Amino acid sequence: MIGKLAKVAGIFSEALRDAALFLRFNSYSPFADKSKRAFYKIIIEAHTIEKGLSLQQPRLLFGKDKVRFVMNALSRYDIGHSPVPAHMSLGALEAYLNFHAQAGASDPLLDEISAYLKQWEARLPKPWKGGTRDYSFNGQAAGDLQHLIASRSSVRTLSNAPIEPDRILEVIALAQQAPSQCNRQATRVHTYQDPARIRELLALQGGSRGFADSVGNLFVVSSEICAWGGPGQRNQAYVDGALFAMCLLLACRSMGWGACPLNLAIDHRTESAIRRAGGIPDGERLILMIAFGEPSAPDTKVAFSPRRPPAEIATLHA
Repeated sequence: MIGKLAKVAGIFSEALRDAALFLRFNSYSPFADKSKRAFYKIIIEAHTIEKGLSLQQPRLLFGKDKVRFVMNALSRYDIGHSPVPAHMSLGALEAYLNFHAQAGASDPLLDEISAYLKQWEARLPKPWKGGTRDYSFNGQAAGDLQHLIASRSSVRTLSNAPIEPDRILEVIALAQQAPSQCNRQATRVHTYQDPARIRELLALQGGSRGFADSVGNLFVVSSEICAWGGPGQRNQAYVDGALFAMCLLLACRSMGWGACPLNLAIDHRTESAIRRAGGIPDGERLILMIAFGEPSAPDTKVAFSPRRPPAEIATLHA
């Protein structure tokens, strides 16, 4: 009994430490490194431009506030910290400009972007690694793991036709090869194909504007809380669930489907609302959603989403 009480007390203690650590280092904290904060904020906002351009029918002059924010923030950013946000932003702005040129659109904002890009050309020569890139569902080498991983991208141009249950179970079976702590296999996959229910779930998630109507198949990945016990395992549901979700995305790619992960960075009230709407038991923590389906066309556009050089994220310890 005393041992169980100690574990319960440890959960509260670790939760307080988690909260203190997050308050100290989160992106709103005045104590967090300014260059790091700027790095992530610029990348997040530049990616919203990329995502808009990757839709089937982007709205003309979408995201004006985002475009101006990116230009202003990048002007203040120290690219000595990392050139990745600059590449991503400038590539996205150039693609934004090209899209409107092809559409024959004109607006003072487009003139601002053009002048802004000219200022950067000498400072950071082209090609800029941002915007969108071509993405094909043909000629895949499903047995080539290197190709499979390197070619995966978030696809937002999906057919809303429901996929056969047997094929869905096939990709879930592939994803089950994901490692799980002590082989617990606590991850659960809730699949939806009813249009009204999918719309309700996506509205609660809030990150699929512009392509929600094309989603005819939706996964919600969760993890059973009862698989974990004690303060040391308080975050393990998310680790196991994320490993499974990555395998699920790769399995979708291997089948020639498009798939787009949708984060569930939400509060408890929204999580409860999603559980109710999706018929998900209270004892499961939600990890993320994945919109998936057959591609709407053999070729499409996806966000460029440039990756940082490995040397920027790797610390090679002796």
